Amino acid sequence: MCSCFLKEIWIEFRQMRTHHLLLLTLFLSVAFSFPGQSRATPEYSESTEQSCKTCHLKPEGGALTEKGLEYAASGYAWPPEGGYRVMGPIRKSVRLLIGTLHIVAAFFWFGTILYVHILLKPAYAARGLPKSEVFLGLVSMATVGTTGVLLTISKIKNLDVLYSSTWGLFLSAKIVLYLIMVTSALFVVLFIGPKLKRGTKKAIPPEGGIFDPPTLSAFDGKDGRPAYVAYKGKVFDVTGLKLWQNGAHMKHSSGSDLTDALSKAPHGEEKLESLENIGSYDAARKPEKTAPQKAFYFIAYMNLVIVFLVLFVIALLRWGMWISLR
Repeated sequence: MCSCFLKEIWIEFRQMRTHHLLLLTLFLSVAFSFPGQSRATPEYSESTEQSCKTCHLKPEGGALTEKGLEYAASGYAWPPEGGYRVMGPIRKSVRLLIGTLHIVAAFFWFGTILYVHILLKPAYAARGLPKSEVFLGLVSMATVGTTGVLLTISKIKNLDVLYSSTWGLFLSAKIVLYLIMVTSALFVVLFIGPKLKRGTKKAIPPEGGIFDPPTLSAFDGKDGRPAYVAYKGKVFDVTGLKLWQNGAHMKHSSGSDLTDALSKAPHGEEKLESLENIGSYDAARKPEKTAPQKAFYFIAYMNLVIVFLVLFVIALLRWGMWISLR
């Protein structure tokens, strides 16, 4: 079942305008491929109580000394903690390319989450996951994980750094958050997603007999399901009518509200009034969430919070490391 589901994702993703994604990826790759020039930073000198020449070959900055390389590799923790790799120019170039790919994949992954959860809202996917976005998410997660492992290996000599240094603790926090997001995403794709899709056409009469638009839409007369229509707040059964075979009559479909459409029909409302009244219809009523939908909403907003936590950890690594030095 999982292999068929992933195959459908791939087919839909191929139908997207992928050249837009390729152009954006190329732009980001070029933009991140130009490293900035290293300069002496007064804040580092103040926090370490060391002169600029401790880490730079020249007082005005520029090339780093061995001590400066260790300081940068340790996440700007003073004194530099052991266990970090000091890399040569060639290995730095390789790490730059891997890092660029890491950032681009994270950009697509986090960007999709922020766009879907803040602008579109999770409700748009609560009745079935869009296959193209699922494919993009899976590829992004795999790329972030693979490149993240390679970057970590290029940075540290042993795993002790992950719990014995400030930089390592921040990195460990990122890893834990990443694993939570990946585990929850796979759970949604493999288990919750198929249930959401199956639930979209499950014709179950509501408790109390009050139909809402999503509930009524399931009674479309197809694949053996009953055919119901709504008119002026009432729901009627048209399943057995010859003119409503397969849930369709002229240009009208069952599972919908015909209040406005009937005014243009050659007959009056007496045709419907003679049918069995199944229940009432409330167009403004919101359907009760199913168990898979509740799980989907919880995981969706949990991952949104985790995205902001990861960004906060990255900000601490980049700009907040001085907090641990004072």
